[in-house]
Amino acid sequence: MHGFMGQMAKKSFWNAYDHLGGCILLNLLWALLSLPWLGLALLLMTIGWDQIIAGRLLLGIWVAVVGVQQLMVSPVSAALWAVTARWAHYQGAAVREFFPALKKYFARSIGLWLLFTLGALLLALNASFYQRLPGKLAIPGAFASGLMGWAYLFLALLQVYTFPFLVLEDMSIRGSLRRSALVTLDNMGYSLSLLLLAGAILLIGVVSVAGLAFVCVALVGVLTNTGLRQILKKYEPRREREKPKTWAEIREAQNKVEEESRGWRDLFKPWEH
Repeated sequence: MHGFMGQMAKKSFWNAYDHLGGCILLNLLWALLSLPWLGLALLLMTIGWDQIIAGRLLLGIWVAVVGVQQLMVSPVSAALWAVTARWAHYQGAAVREFFPALKKYFARSIGLWLLFTLGALLLALNASFYQRLPGKLAIPGAFASGLMGWAYLFLALLQVYTFPFLVLEDMSIRGSLRRSALVTLDNMGYSLSLLLLAGAILLIGVVSVAGLAFVCVALVGVLTNTGLRQILKKYEPRREREKPKTWAEIREAQNKVEEESRGWRDLFKPWEH
């Protein structure tokens, strides 16, 4: 799994580096068209802050996080994921492909947006309710609240792969959720690492504000699409992943072009590549 993580990080970096200008233009387009969802995010973050002031820390943080989370599953985000998926798969894609993708995935992404947003809010409300049960019910309530937290974590892990699957294979809502669940359950450590990386990028964007408007969402799109592409290599036929044993197999392996042959030092000495 360490090898998959290392390759995912390297490929995500170089994919973003190669398309940095496109990422900025795409992110700006996303920001302009996401005003309704940005407004909802601001509203939920304000409600979350009010809950924190009122002493309901868990509910406040949870609602604020959902405000940012719902931005990532909007129809506008689906179009962004469709373009960055082409970059992650080493295919040419222009920013103008954003609008056809927005039209193509609009209905399905609205369905996913409702599912993830309402699901996350319901889990937050349930967790807050169970946490405040009095007396003898306090311990069972804390246990139930913890279960809500684990359920939310799984929902967030599903979200990491749902849009990449949706745009990669033009899947239905049910199909993308099912495939996301299978990959998540079979690769919990990898999926959690991917979620934490995406969360860190979004946190930088939210704190800086400018980062969210200019580049951070596109970077998350590149990261999650590249992350899915990398982990799916695990499920390639075994014979394609085995080390070559005969001279013919060795020659065939040598003739294959590595997807990303650049290393970290090429960032400082690109002329040596």
